[in-house]
Amino acid sequence: MANPSSHQTSFSAARKWTIGLDVLASCAALLALVLMVNYLAGRHFKRYQWMADERFRLSPLTLKMLDGLTNQVKVIVFFDPQNALFGSVKGLINEYRPACPKLDVEFVDYLNAPGRAAWIKTQYKLSSPMDENFVIFDSNGKFQVVHERELADYDLSGVWAGGEAKRTSFKGEQIFTSKIIGVTDPPFRAYFLQGNGEHDPTSEDDTFGYFKFTRVLEDKYISAGQLSLLTNNVPADCQLLIVAGPRHKLSQQELEKIDDYLNHGGRAFILLMNPLFGGVAKTGLEKVLANWGVEIGDRPVTDGTQAKAGQDPVLFVSTFGQHSIVRPLVGSRVDIALPRAVRQLTGASRTADTAKVMELAFTSEHGREAGGATNGAIPLAVAVEKGAIPGVAADRSQSGFCKSGG
Repeated sequence: MANPSSHQTSFSAARKWTIGLDVLASCAALLALVLMVNYLAGRHFKRYQWMADERFRLSPLTLKMLDGLTNQVKVIVFFDPQNALFGSVKGLINEYRPACPKLDVEFVDYLNAPGRAAWIKTQYKLSSPMDENFVIFDSNGKFQVVHERELADYDLSGVWAGGEAKRTSFKGEQIFTSKIIGVTDPPFRAYFLQGNGEHDPTSEDDTFGYFKFTRVLEDKYISAGQLSLLTNNVPADCQLLIVAGPRHKLSQQELEKIDDYLNHGGRAFILLMNPLFGGVAKTGLEKVLANWGVEIGDRPVTDGTQAKAGQDPVLFVSTFGQHSIVRPLVGSRVDIALPRAVRQLTGASRTADTAKVMELAFTSEHGREAGGATNGAIPLAVAVEKGAIPGVAADRSQSGFCKSGG
């Protein structure tokens, strides 16, 4: 029988020590690398959305707002998890939360946490039995509540046939961002002048309604109200006065109040209709604007290369100036019916000497004023800006926009 082979060590003692030291050095290097990565990550944090749901991706406007947020905001999602909108609300809030460390988010299932739910409703004075399924935004005691019914639009056509309402859109980001701004910033307030045949900011009429424009303002976090200067002065919180195409002449009292508002740092957005429209008169604002270096022409403007097919009085305006207010319009067009020239006034008065008038929108080189008064690129809208005024805060420096046409 063969003798069993004698056992031999794989490595000498010296070799073992060498391997051990190599392993120890490698572990030390790995530990140092991990510590370095964590250190750098802590100083240069950036969030990457590897599994982001495209339905809830936040817009650049919202991300910019969140990046500049300095106040702490408490967000309470007071929802039944079985509610049809809960998934959308949760998905969207979960995009807000990591994008801004200033947001403190709490989800409250009011059915399974009745004690906490009762405390919240008492704290925020929500006593109606209908107060369920909502989101609260609270900052330093100032809060706003968004109810479930505000978060979506529905197609109700199927209801009449015995079916169910179909959700057509989810407006969560628009509303949530607006509420965050609302509880952290002073509100930006605009007023529509009313009482002289102006366009109605609440009407959805395709010709005379300005409801869509009002919605645009709301999308930009501007709250809009209505104002009559026959019985009121311009409110102290008015940050933008909108004069939306008055059809009748303004009273001297109204004109003086507008002029005083502008002279004390007010901002205005003025749209004038052409008196050639039936039932439209000169408003008197022409003289107020002249004091600010703006001339409103008396003759209609045409442009054969920009006219709407079969409707020469309607121009498709696509030539814009360099002002930032019209920069988003580059590459698009604006329809103006029966436009008049709106330009910088030559030989401006003393008031206008300190105001800067910038022409914003033009006809093409083929523009013509009736009667041949002016040919070429004719300005149809202007912006007027004026710097600091004695006794007026810098953030209330004057600015305005004026356009004439339908």
